[in-house]
Amino acid sequence: MNKIKVLYDVFKTMKEKELFNGSINVEAVKIGTKVLSFSNEFSANTATGETKIKINSESNFDENKSKHESTTEFNVKNCKHHKFHHHMHPHHHGMSCDHGSIKAKLSKVTFMLNILNSLKIEEQNDKSILSLELKEIIREFKEQHKDWDKHHKDFCEQNMGEHHKHCACIKDFIFNANNDAVLNVCVNKNNEVEKIEIVAKGENSLNASLNLAW
Repeated sequence: MNKIKVLYDVFKTMKEKELFNGSINVEAVKIGTKVLSFSNEFSANTATGETKIKINSESNFDENKSKHESTTEFNVKNCKHHKFHHHMHPHHHGMSCDHGSIKAKLSKVTFMLNILNSLKIEEQNDKSILSLELKEIIREFKEQHKDWDKHHKDFCEQNMGEHHKHCACIKDFIFNANNDAVLNVCVNKNNEVEKIEIVAKGENSLNASLNLAW
């Protein structure tokens, strides 16, 4: 199966979508204790920016337990989180990598080719399952961006506050050197992504999934 053709068809199809309805679910366990349970049901219109979300979460970080429930409607084009993700673009000045050098550009190309080479695609009935083992990919990424972890942590602390500790928790579980993390993507016969799942097993365990309804 031609990996490039499959990826092209999926990205082309998803790029043309305007309405997204689905849910995000996350469960994280640290040393036998559930530290995070998070669900987010959402509806988003990328053309107008109109977004609706319903969040339920329970967390237990350092024995500090909390619960959160909320239903919100907003326009993502005016949302501070939208601006946050914009500012997290790799050109951010806090990064020490020389992105303009030939060596840096070649490293990026090599990194992307390695991801493509490691990607596996399997046909199951009328669906395609794309899978990628993340451990070596993460190791290579951290080697190329040695100050990324500190930069990301500092930026979150300055801009996101205590409410977003679950974001740092998810990142730590995926990037944990002792974890074996796997990415799975389920694509239907219409080249629509139905589910994206990240499972990390090891010293800590994480199951995070994005489910889309068409």
